[in-house]
Amino acid sequence: MAIKFYLKELIMRSIFRVIFLLFITLVLASCADKKESAQSCAVQLDEQKYSIVSENTNCSNYERASAYLGRAGMSFANFLSTGAADNLTKTIGIKKLSSPTDYTTGNREYATNALCLIGANTFVTSSRCNGSSRSRTSDELEISISANIADFIYLSYGVLDNDSNGTLASEEISGFTQLQTDGISVDGLGTGLVAYERFEVISGNSTYIANSDLSKCVSYTDNYTVNPASGDGTCAALQLAGSVTELRPIYKLDNMTDITAGGALNTLVSMVSELSMISTALSSDFDNIGISSENSFRTQLTSSLAKLDNGAKDNNPTDDQVCAAVTLFDVMFLLVKNAADNSTTASELNSENLVGTSDLISAVDSSLSLLPSGASDALKALPMSSARIVYKSSSGYTDSYENAESSLYEAMKNTRSLGTDDSFKGDGKVTFRELICVAEN
Repeated sequence: MAIKFYLKELIMRSIFRVIFLLFITLVLASCADKKESAQSCAVQLDEQKYSIVSENTNCSNYERASAYLGRAGMSFANFLSTGAADNLTKTIGIKKLSSPTDYTTGNREYATNALCLIGANTFVTSSRCNGSSRSRTSDELEISISANIADFIYLSYGVLDNDSNGTLASEEISGFTQLQTDGISVDGLGTGLVAYERFEVISGNSTYIANSDLSKCVSYTDNYTVNPASGDGTCAALQLAGSVTELRPIYKLDNMTDITAGGALNTLVSMVSELSMISTALSSDFDNIGISSENSFRTQLTSSLAKLDNGAKDNNPTDDQVCAAVTLFDVMFLLVKNAADNSTTASELNSENLVGTSDLISAVDSSLSLLPSGASDALKALPMSSARIVYKSSSGYTDSYENAESSLYEAMKNTRSLGTDDSFKGDGKVTFRELICVAEN
């Protein structure tokens, strides 16, 4: 399955509004500097001594961030140069980035330094800056907007403009997204699941692991892979008394397709996450300085972000359905979403490694059966809303995916790296599930 994702509209339709707003912001900054011409940092800033000001810790964050943006090529004079608007890559010195999270190559290092001084707390407190949250002054907010725009331009062209000619050609956009999604396959995704012929039996606050007819069971202590053959008839007695609250079939996961092609999709996910973070920070800065949500640039920004932050739903005004692409991905999402790891405690394990039985049969593998053939009517009458998964390991089976056999572990780890959170429309985050629904929004 090839999933198409279009960034060209997001970038190109916004770029002219971006430059217009950038000019306004930098003019305001220049005027503010002239009013403070008695201060040496401001004077040096007017004289375009950006390196001196940016490295002088006695200068204000506003002045230093302005200087860093000057070093990043985001100066008014730079954009007045002949042909500047025709080749942004050359104008602001964009270098090809090794990844969307390459924050230090070329002039992006200076945009990063500016954001770490005056950016939104989502930047300041991230690993990119590793600082603590702080309150910002109104003039810092103005420079923050410019820094966000600089980072937006640098990210877009640094990742997508392969020949660095300042033009984002359609083949560069489609080539990037196609490369990142070619590894997705949904063939045989459920074939690694095998019935364990064991059940988890819940009676009130007590949990047991039982054999297939509940004739033998043991109390749960710290794992669900224990052999119930050494147990007694407690579970049979609970069933007879009508005291079984829920019955959960246990399945073995022996193998799983690595839909990430060894993690190749992570670059695409990282790109969208970065774009989402910048867009969200810009929106926050606009709010803080009082730019209306009806502002034309903000309207365009919100519209573009909405395509990404779509909740993994179809854009249907009458029926908010899950998009077709995510329906296929959810096969794997269901298997990894609640997977327990080595840090999961015995009490936490009760609610991990579970998949809804309806999802298991309808989405993961319709060939699976919840009960063994010949199961009694009494067993069939017990409530079964969830199923439990255990993972193949080098020495049998385990409750922790991190202890699974190496290829199974890698497939689960890479799939989980795409994100295990549910998707909610307009929450300011972009998940992989939402990303693969962009074409349907």
